[in-house]
Amino acid sequence: MLRLRVKLCRNSTCVEVLAIANSGFIGAEPEVVIPARVSEALFGPSPKVELVERVLADGSRVLLPRTLDTVDVYVVEEDRVAGPVKARAYLGGRYALLNDKLLGRLGIVIIDAGEGLWCFRDEIGLRERRGY
Repeated sequence: MLRLRVKLCRNSTCVEVLAIANSGFIGAEPEVVIPARVSEALFGPSPKVELVERVLADGSRVLLPRTLDTVDVYVVEEDRVAGPVKARAYLGGRYALLNDKLLGRLGIVIIDAGEGLWCFRDEIGLRERRGY
């Protein structure tokens, strides 16, 4: 599993978390799932949300709460920070998850998801990074 250190910001509030680069989480725009504790830190106890129908990997359909406001997402590494990318935020997951469009906009290339190996797009063939 590939886990990346990300910083999620809304207005002047930022929270750093480990997020799973989920190659099975697809969407038409950059999206992130954030746990309740992170949601409350960024959006307060009663965020403005809309219910959005999503199709899960098994084909089932669910309604998920998505914030009306976006968050800025950064990937944080010791030697560089990528972002910000504006993303729509789904609330209430157990883990922070990054969708395919968000990974692409952040310039993340998954080399080996099982081993947690990745690089930035401009590092292909030059460097391999290991997730957390």
